[in-house]
Amino acid sequence: MFKNRPFLRAVYLFFGCWIIGIAVFLILYTVWLRDWQLNWGAADEEIGRYMAGDELHEDPNFNATRAVEIEAPPEEIWPWIVQMGYKRGGFYAFDKLDNAGIPSADSIIPEYQDVKAGDSLTFYQVVKMVPNESALWIFHRGMGGWANATWSWGLYKIDDEHTKLVSRLRQDFSRENLREKIMFAMVEGTEIFMMRTCLLGIKHRAEGN
Repeated sequence: MFKNRPFLRAVYLFFGCWIIGIAVFLILYTVWLRDWQLNWGAADEEIGRYMAGDELHEDPNFNATRAVEIEAPPEEIWPWIVQMGYKRGGFYAFDKLDNAGIPSADSIIPEYQDVKAGDSLTFYQVVKMVPNESALWIFHRGMGGWANATWSWGLYKIDDEHTKLVSRLRQDFSRENLREKIMFAMVEGTEIFMMRTCLLGIKHRAEGN
């Protein structure tokens, strides 16, 4: 095929390699990478444990529980979570994408510590808060596919100097047309990078302070 047409042969081989590569990636992602990234750092106990807001999405098509062990007690981690938010403490991840380019805080900001259930912040509503233990945020309408998604936090004390910080995102993404299916695939495949960076950012700050 294309014996006397080297350009067409090169194009055919180029796209053929890409198609094969994408197919291999999708197989690997479905068989192994998907479970790994949706449950990064979390043990079976943490994946199966109830967290605030689980009942709001009983069988979501996006259910991600991630965790990180931090060498600090809950009360030293909690302030970093409370002050999170757009143009507040930031999200300790990719500031150019999620915080208008403003660097995430590297210290505790007293004026952002007075957060309570019912407060409405940019991006999300604070629904529940148990200091040093747990929090539940629900994304506002207008947040695209994330509208009404739940973001739960849990701090589980291991001993006097170690805590397991667990984050859970749950959402029922619409997949009624091709565009929504593509958006869902992009979210599911890339959201791990921001969440992992966020968790490690909290770990770095709490341990450093």
